[in-house]
Amino acid sequence: MFDSCKAGKQIALLRKSRGIKQEELARRLSVSPQAVSKWENGHTMPEVSMLVELSIILGVTIDEILLPTGMIPVNANFEHVLLPYGEIADFSGRKWPRSMARPAVLSAIKLFMGLERHKDSRNRQVNDDAEYILQSAFTSTCFGYSWGQDMFEKNCLAVYGLSCEVYDSDQHSVETLMYLAKENILKGYPVVVEPKEYEDIILASGFSYNGKILKGISFLDGDDDKNSVMSFNQLNDYPGWYKKKIKLILIKPSADKMSVEDACKEALREGYRLLSNEVHQFDQPLVGYGLVIYENWRDELRMENEKNLETIDCLYPHIFIHYENKMCIKQFLELCLHTVTGIDKESLEAAISKYGELIDIFEKAMKDWLTEQPKDIAAARSVRQGFDYILRRSKELETEALYKWASGIKL
Repeated sequence: MFDSCKAGKQIALLRKSRGIKQEELARRLSVSPQAVSKWENGHTMPEVSMLVELSIILGVTIDEILLPTGMIPVNANFEHVLLPYGEIADFSGRKWPRSMARPAVLSAIKLFMGLERHKDSRNRQVNDDAEYILQSAFTSTCFGYSWGQDMFEKNCLAVYGLSCEVYDSDQHSVETLMYLAKENILKGYPVVVEPKEYEDIILASGFSYNGKILKGISFLDGDDDKNSVMSFNQLNDYPGWYKKKIKLILIKPSADKMSVEDACKEALREGYRLLSNEVHQFDQPLVGYGLVIYENWRDELRMENEKNLETIDCLYPHIFIHYENKMCIKQFLELCLHTVTGIDKESLEAAISKYGELIDIFEKAMKDWLTEQPKDIAAARSVRQGFDYILRRSKELETEALYKWASGIKL
């Protein structure tokens, strides 16, 4: 609903954020400074024809002036900050597990761009787990262990009607990266800074000091709180971001949009292919994808027994990664039951049931074994023996699930 006071405050905040004085804005619009003051106090509003010119000067849409979705603090230290395109409700899904950063970043982009159609009673976009689950599949994150496709390849942004340009810090200068980030934000689109090391992924929607400091929120693999709670009204500062080894990802509009159903169909085929893999292709035994992981894991347990270790080094955090991945797979298949046409629902439901059994097994294992360390070598051997059985049984269950999966999507 239109509110002249809120719209007036928005004009004032946008003007100040761009370093424009009332007198300068009045001159550029050929009105008196008193007229601008009345707008900003909510006493009057610009005529419709003038709103067009005002929106151009402030670099926003008319809707963003008249119907602001969030208010920037007057004393904020910035040159330019984008407001989310639509109002966002607080996180309303499960707070754990949501440990993978890439699906969380993509979910946040959808919310920021105002593209989430699921709304609450106050017409705010609902921030829950559904998009995270879908993006876990579209990125292939849930099909592997510390592995997945590049974040913005293929369908991940296409389902939002967005695309991107990626710039590697090894190939572009610091000045170029700062300029590109600043210009993209000025055009109304956020940027993503993805470090090549294990560090925060930054979703930035503002900048200061000519781009040397980005304003945004962060995500990190393994940090469920960061990946669950996102507040675009409380942006953090990220100085020196351009000095690190990074990929700078510029979010762009796209004329081509992929349907969620088509993206799900492709993810179903790709997920089946990846999970069926029985040949290891990575340096570390517990990094990769597919049924091969189960045998690699059992080999690690045997080696620990041979070394008479009192600790079980191959249990944590891999058991958490495995558990979350299988949970996301199950939830993705459940979403596909209602999203994808032309599948054999009975077969897919059978696959879901098998993943449910597998998840139950791992939930019990985490409860029994992660509360305290084994007291001696004999206790550690006993846990490894029990875990070896769980891995054998889990491989059987997933093999059965994949057989039903293939039947369900008619491979």
